[in-house]
Amino acid sequence: MAVDYAAIHKQYSAERKAETVTVKRALVKAGYRNVRVGHGTGTAIGWLHIKVILQEPETRQAWVTHRDIALTIAKQVTGRGGEHDGRVGVDIRFKEAVTA
Repeated sequence: MAVDYAAIHKQYSAERKAETVTVKRALVKAGYRNVRVGHGTGTAIGWLHIKVILQEPETRQAWVTHRDIALTIAKQVTGRGGEHDGRVGVDIRFKEAVTA
């Protein structure tokens, strides 16, 4: 009995794409404007990567708050169990607003 690896890969890719779109839409709905969501490759293929860039001053408390919000949203919409055991990476970056 032959295994159709192409069909398995196609289904897995579609599931990953759906998960990516769902998480990004939920983050945008929560008010995050500059968001990137994707999956790892190679040995990190099961990881969900979330990157949020904020236009506000960087503080430790802001980083913790936004990281927790993004992680909670990802857990709610994907059913993943948490950060590393659930293979979710959250990267919060701060970009100072440029004034002219």
